Formats: sequence, C-alpha cells, structure tokens
Amino acid sequence: MSSENPAETLQRSLRDLMRQNAGAGRVVVGVDALDADAATAFADAFAAAVEEDGTATFRATLADGADDVRQHLISPFRAGESFDGGDPAPDHAVLVVDGRFLHAAGLRGLWNWSVWLEANPVIGAPRPELPDAEKRYLRESRPRAAASVIVENSDPAHPVQVFGDFC
Repeated sequence: MSSENPAETLQRSLRDLMRQNAGAGRVVVGVDALDADAATAFADAFAAAVEEDGTATFRATLADGADDVRQHLISPFRAGESFDGGDPAPDHAVLVVDGRFLHAAGLRGLWNWSVWLEANPVIGAPRPELPDAEKRYLRESRPRAAASVIVENSDPAHPVQVFGDFC
C-alpha cells in the first residue's frame, strides 16, 4: 500500500503540467469553483506544491465580481511592481488566485493557466438545485471548456483530474 497522499500527488502533477504549459516569467493561475471554500483550500494546497522547489509563490482570493482585479492585482504582479499591498514579485514567480466565476468573460483572459473544480453528488443522491447565477455561469461561461484542467473534487482528500471530451 502506498504511503503517498493522493491530494499532494495530484497537486504536484498539476504543478508540473502548469510549468509545461503556462510559459515563462510571472505566471498567474486561477482556481475556479462554485464552492468558494473548496477553491481556497485547493489553491492553498496548489501554492504549497509550487513552493516546494523554492519558487516564489503568492496567493489571493477574489470575492465574486472583483472588478478591479486586473488593475490592482494582475497587472502589477506581471509588471514586477508592488501589488495587493505587498512586495514586487521576482521574475519567475507564481500568483495563485482562487474564487468563483473566474472563467467569466471579463476575467477569463487573466490566467496563464487555470483549474476548474467540480464536486458531484454521490451516485444515486439527488443533485441539488443551483441558484440562477450559478446556472447562468455554467451555461454562458462554460468553465469546464475554458479551464486548462478539470479536477473532480467531491472528496478533497482524493481529487482526480478529469479529461473532458471537447470534441
């Protein structure tokens, strides 16, 4: 029996995938989910995986509809200027941002790489009715198609990368 933690193993795998696909320089990663607490927990763990090799890593959590995120967080981070009340980021830093609705049209282009977290009910359990704003977001923004990776996170101790069929 393996002593590896499945969540940590997935986080390291996603970190390596991000490094292969997000390019060089300062990288901004978005972790999007309908469940804000799940997004924050996942983003914290992902940031820890990125930091393991000494990469300067920064964290931010966005409230729904954070209109000034580009001006006050993303642009200064990418430019190597002071951002979010903190120090400037070095050249090869990673900023991990979590929140809800991060794949909406106005925010989608901010991320060099992004994660969409899904949480599905147990087989046989009824699917809860979503609020109208969440239904509209899923229908119009299609975060599953927009994300760099999809993670099924119903059991946060055992998240699984999902390979969506985009054909």
